[in-house]
Parts: sequence; structure tokens; C-alpha cells
Amino acid sequence: MDSPEILCIGDSHTAGFPGYDPMMGGNPESSYQFWLKKRLVKIRPDIDYNIINEGVCGDTSRGIVLRLLYALETMNYDLVIVAGGTNDLGMISEKQILKNLENGYKKCREREIALIVPSIPPISLDEYASRVITINNGIEAYALEYPNVFFADWFTALKDGKGFLKDRYNSGDGVHLSVEGYKCIGSLLLPIVREALSLKSL
Repeated sequence: MDSPEILCIGDSHTAGFPGYDPMMGGNPESSYQFWLKKRLVKIRPDIDYNIINEGVCGDTSRGIVLRLLYALETMNYDLVIVAGGTNDLGMISEKQILKNLENGYKKCREREIALIVPSIPPISLDEYASRVITINNGIEAYALEYPNVFFADWFTALKDGKGFLKDRYNSGDGVHLSVEGYKCIGSLLLPIVREALSLKSL
């Protein structure tokens, strides 16, 4: 696999907000894709990783999956990272959020595409704490059910002792990540991406 195609699709946490946007540009270090690719290339400089950022700020789980379905029809991927759910929290139930995400997960599995499913990052608001945990438990349970689906625990990596977004990873609004936050999840994804791609090449 000399040039693996990796699709990263999701909301602002995928896009790189507030410092970066795949359409408008900005500071590329404010995106997990930057740090993921940097670490992948350091280990395997002979591989040309094509990491595609399809993050859209404000997108919902339903919108993310609709875009995913279109992407799967138009291009072949070796690995897909589907992250979302944060923007749904004030609108629909945990059950519906999970159902939406699982619709997307299923389409990747049907095409036998390796899949990484990150948890929702911590939010520094008490009213969302239990809902985020419920959804994240559902995402993790789904990953455990299927051999080619990998869970990436963004929540645990980014949280403080209260379950809020840790100060060093907080861009200032308690929801979006700082450069250090994106660096953290880029590093977290490194071994998971390598494992997923190694299974794909078997």
C-alpha cells in the first residue's frame, strides 16, 4: 500500500476549528490530520499518505453521514475516520445520534473499508456531560462488535479530572480544541491508523 487514501469526515473537530478550515485554510497545525501525517511520515517516509480533511463546522451526525455516503460513491478509500455528534447534543436524543453515526459506520463496513470511530471530545458544560458519556459508550460498544472497526478515545485523552476539556487542549470556548488538543488526538490516532492500514493490506 504505497499511497493509502484516508478520509477524515466530521464536524469542526475534524475541520480544525478555530485555527484551520480545509476550505479557507489557516494554521494547519490546528488540525489533527497535520500531526497524524507528520508522525506517519516520520515512521514510514516511503509511503505517500493522502489524508483528506472533509470536516465541516457545525455539521450534524446526519449531515456527516450524508456527505460520507456521497464520498463513498465517488472515491475508493483504504481507511475512513468518522467523527461527529457534538452539534446534535441540543437537538436530538443520544439514541438518534448513535443511530445516525451507525448508519455511516455500516456503509463503510459493507464496502470492507477499515473504519476508525472516535468518541465525542469533552465539553466544559455540566448539562452535556452525561449525554456525551452515553454516546461515547455506544460508539465504543459498536467498535468492539466488529473486527475492522477501531475505537479512538478522544474523550479520555482530552478530559480533565471533572470530565471537562482540559485547559491546555481548550481553544477558549470549552468545546473546540487548541493546537495542543489537535496534536494530542493526532498522536493518539497514530497507532490505530497503522493497525487499521496493516489489516487492510493483508
